[in-house]
Amino acid sequence: MTEHRNRKANDDQAHGADEPLALERIVFFSDAVIAIAITLLTFDLRLPNISGAEDPALQQALGNLLPQYFAFFISFAVIAIYWIAHHRMFRYIVRWNSGLIVINFIFLFFVVQQPLLAQILGLYGNLSTAAAIYAAGLALMGFSSVFLWIYAVRAHLVSEDLSPSLVRYVGIRAAISATVFAVSVPIALFSAGLAQASWLLVLLISFAFRRRS
Repeated sequence: MTEHRNRKANDDQAHGADEPLALERIVFFSDAVIAIAITLLTFDLRLPNISGAEDPALQQALGNLLPQYFAFFISFAVIAIYWIAHHRMFRYIVRWNSGLIVINFIFLFFVVQQPLLAQILGLYGNLSTAAAIYAAGLALMGFSSVFLWIYAVRAHLVSEDLSPSLVRYVGIRAAISATVFAVSVPIALFSAGLAQASWLLVLLISFAFRRRS
């Protein structure tokens, strides 16, 4: 029993300068997963075979593709926002432990679901269920990112010279998108279109908060 507790304590102990490449491996792996997820978003952007080469047929096909492109745009923008947040966090995270790795995998778990969620939204975005599921998925991805930062701060994995205001700034920036999508879940149950319109607030609020801060 004592040996088990000692082993667990060693697993939870923060590592930093003793393994200089460990944090880089976490970041590089995360970057690769996020890049693959973004690439997979484009798989649903395919034009059907168009009979003939007339403009009306092409225009109709492009019009039919708009829902899928909207889903692609929102998913791409949100993944990009959280990649920036992840990059920002790991500028200040200087140590790691097993808990950080687990939470980072939870974040990546929600990242890799974005192509599926985008497909659901692109095909059935007019339905409340599809909009609610999509919003919930992006909210969970966002809150897992916030949890990653909170854990790193409380586990003393960040640089000691970080000011409390900077700690709050990084956390709030990560929480903005998650909060918008979480609030839009009940909205989607009443109006899928209104919920989708509210998602554009992510970009506006993030930009306004950055300018104000």
